[in-house]
Amino acid sequence: MSPIWIIARREFTENILSLRLLIGLIICLALFIASTYVLMEDYEQRLSVHNAAEIEHRNALEEVKVYSYLRLDVTKPPEPLSIICLGMERQLGSMVKISYEDVPTEAKILGGGNPLLNVFAAVDAVLMVQIAFSLFVISITYDVICGERERGTLALVASNPVSKYHILIGKYLGGMASLLVPLAIGWIAAALLININPMIEFHTAKWSRFALLFAALTLYLSVFFLLSMLVSAITGRSARALVWLLFLWIVIVFIIPNGAVYIAKQMRPIPSKSVVNIESATIETAFREKIRDYGAKHRNSAYFSTGYSVISGNKPFAFHVLTASREAMRWYLDGAKFYIPHRIEYAEQIGNLYQDYYRSLKRQTVLAENLSRLSPAWVCYNISARLSGTDLRRHERFIQQAQDYRKVLMTYMAEQGAFSSINWFTSVNLNDMPSQAGLVASDEETFFESVTPKSWDDVEPLDLSGMPVFSSGTAWENVVLGGALPDLVYLIFLNILLFLMTGAMFLKSEVR
Repeated sequence: MSPIWIIARREFTENILSLRLLIGLIICLALFIASTYVLMEDYEQRLSVHNAAEIEHRNALEEVKVYSYLRLDVTKPPEPLSIICLGMERQLGSMVKISYEDVPTEAKILGGGNPLLNVFAAVDAVLMVQIAFSLFVISITYDVICGERERGTLALVASNPVSKYHILIGKYLGGMASLLVPLAIGWIAAALLININPMIEFHTAKWSRFALLFAALTLYLSVFFLLSMLVSAITGRSARALVWLLFLWIVIVFIIPNGAVYIAKQMRPIPSKSVVNIESATIETAFREKIRDYGAKHRNSAYFSTGYSVISGNKPFAFHVLTASREAMRWYLDGAKFYIPHRIEYAEQIGNLYQDYYRSLKRQTVLAENLSRLSPAWVCYNISARLSGTDLRRHERFIQQAQDYRKVLMTYMAEQGAFSSINWFTSVNLNDMPSQAGLVASDEETFFESVTPKSWDDVEPLDLSGMPVFSSGTAWENVVLGGALPDLVYLIFLNILLFLMTGAMFLKSEVR
């Protein structure tokens, strides 16, 4: 039998039978089950809220009777893999409003969340591995070389015809295999809980990414295992190795990611969002003044002699008119033709203002991410969030899809004559309406009852069967995998580098 496998089997057996690994197995299994259960409950609630919102939006759309009220709420369904890696799923919104008068730039959070998360912190399986399990790896492997040197067993092994590289490879394989046992058991337990839940649908693509998540976490733990071997090979005492590894763990897991955020804020400062809100309010005020000026110049009270007409004010702006004279309808149509283009123009200005703000925020975030890549812990969580579809990019893609859909919807409305006909504010036929002079001379109420509905409840909803349908889609699947690939390669490279460094230091070190 190869000396590598003899050493690996010995290392695996010693770790498996140790009390430290048994405690780690029990803790890991308990944490994985508790975390998965809580986040499954949270996912079910978010899914129920999403489904209820979809039904509510669909019902509201069926009640739209004039194009001025055609506003849509589009939602992004919760990501099933958020059960394993919550990422930014609950921090960012999942619903945006789409209409001619608003450019979607941010999303609203649906629902109130899982009340269990108020007492149990939203710690997912990936975060537990990132923090707790990496510390557990250090506690198991800090004395993997220096401990055996102190006990004299390393010299005994080296007295056999076996190279130091064989010893190193055997220790790595056996140690990693033993550490993956509790991780694999916890991962399988989480998979079983997910599989038996009828509300959670995991298709082949989801299970593939679930497996990739396990591979990414394995690479991450391997970094800490090799780092422990490196420090253990350099230092002469186990206690000293443990102190150094705990210091490095704090730096990697906490100091680098948080420090990167601080440095990014200093290097690329951005204005407060309150400043952007003030600028947006200024643009909105300018729009209101322009509309007010037009309304003051085109005020007309000649069309308000009827008590049966449903008309808002004596300015040529209305969002719904049940009936009126032909002249009044044209007057309102002229007002709409002035109002709509300016509303769209100013909405675009406000939308561009917020998009510029979020682009600045994105540049700051990218800088923080690049600086955080010095930390394998952050890289691991970034990979996990990308594979789970709970990262910032997935949210940005949802917002971009909403903006693209708004353009499609605006084109559809223009083709339907929504912006250029009285269908903007009424459902009646202009040719059926009497002239203002004829209306005054006739029995107004009798005439309107014969040609128009008595109330808005009697008005037929718009036929929106040809309206384009929004879908967040799954076309981003390849984007997700492509985005995670560079960080996966980075973790592999870091493992190779640490292994070579450990080998170089181990070859120079004494076995006694």
